[in-house]
Amino acid sequence: MVIKMKRGIRVLFGCFIVTGAVLLVNAVLSYVVIDDADDEVRYAMHAFYEQEDIETLFLGSSHVFCGYDPKILDEIMGENTYLAATPVQKVDGSYYLLKEAVKNNPIQKVYLDVFYRQYRDIPAERTGEQMMYIYCITDYMKKNFNRAEFLLNASGSEHYVESFLASARYGNYLLDRNRLERIVKSKRSSEYINYENVPSNFYKGAMISEGTPGTPQMIVEADNPGISENVLSAYSLKYLDKIVALCKEEGIQLVLVATPVADFYIQALGNYDTFYHYMRNYAETNEIEYYDFNLCRKDILDMEDNDFMDYHHLSGKGAAKYSATFAEMMVSYDEEKRQELFYQSVQEKMEDMSPQTMGIALYQSEEEENIYSLTTIANYDVDVEYRICITDEQGNEVELVQDFSGNNIVESFPGEPVTFKITVRLKDTGEICEEEFIYL
Repeated sequence: MVIKMKRGIRVLFGCFIVTGAVLLVNAVLSYVVIDDADDEVRYAMHAFYEQEDIETLFLGSSHVFCGYDPKILDEIMGENTYLAATPVQKVDGSYYLLKEAVKNNPIQKVYLDVFYRQYRDIPAERTGEQMMYIYCITDYMKKNFNRAEFLLNASGSEHYVESFLASARYGNYLLDRNRLERIVKSKRSSEYINYENVPSNFYKGAMISEGTPGTPQMIVEADNPGISENVLSAYSLKYLDKIVALCKEEGIQLVLVATPVADFYIQALGNYDTFYHYMRNYAETNEIEYYDFNLCRKDILDMEDNDFMDYHHLSGKGAAKYSATFAEMMVSYDEEKRQELFYQSVQEKMEDMSPQTMGIALYQSEEEENIYSLTTIANYDVDVEYRICITDEQGNEVELVQDFSGNNIVESFPGEPVTFKITVRLKDTGEICEEEFIYL
């Protein structure tokens, strides 16, 4: 018995030695191969952990750090707000950031952004590229149980080595001496060590250019994940339930919010109401509030094209406008009154707008990858013609593919991507209503 016990202790001790050696080697390799000196998320996660007095926490993806201006929120709401937002943040990421935030902050209210595309994940189907949006959180989380649990649940086992040993993602750079020297030099600088490389547009989790208008292109590839009958994946629903439960356990008021995207995008989706009604029913069932600012009445929030950087991210100008409206609504009205400030469907909103075209949806053929069809998105029935030409890098026309015609087919050149300029005019009046560039 004693011999077996001694043998077991030696095995256990050996395991600790091997594990420690692996972690040490990983730490050294991570230091020399991970190039994050200019990584804004590294700074943002450090700033997140520095907080000790957050009263109102915002969680979500780039829609949050592009869409909310904490200076405006703090002034109007009279609370200390912070945006714990990261690129392509999924609901599991939101949950674990919330768990970290409640440890050291007197959080009273949480606003969780609900963009439909972030609520469809299935961990077993996450690719290496998709996992990078998980790693941008976990690489800078404190080494604790929350982090380990997050990584174990976030993917299939095929990603575990890269998840827990960050250096394994960058093994192909180990022989690049110039890169290694540059990384080590940057990490020895005081800017890196003391987190002095503050992004110029960073403030309390936000990354916006104050007051700057956008110049968005209103063209969307319609093969982006749409809204299906199974609005949320089972995994996303599980973590949304976890957030609801954690907030109730901590006595935190949870509010679900959809940050506005361009009307063009909502109309192009065709069935956004499926998502809206699902989330509304979910909120009612769980006795929490839900506000979808894509359905906010136009006299309350009237977003213009230059309020967006692209069709689903707000510009600095748009963030200021939206943040002021959002904050005023939250402090000036009770829940019942706030609900009256929203349309009940996309169709109701579209019918309340003046007739207009909004942009172009691009559909890839299922039979031939280089064939695309164009659809002009509008809030009324339109009959249009398309002019298609090829442009150079400066946007100058170099070749006319077709003059104005009812033909809406664009054929790309495999292996030779080019930029097409698409001009749309109304058949009945000849009025030019849209002009967009697409790179195929």
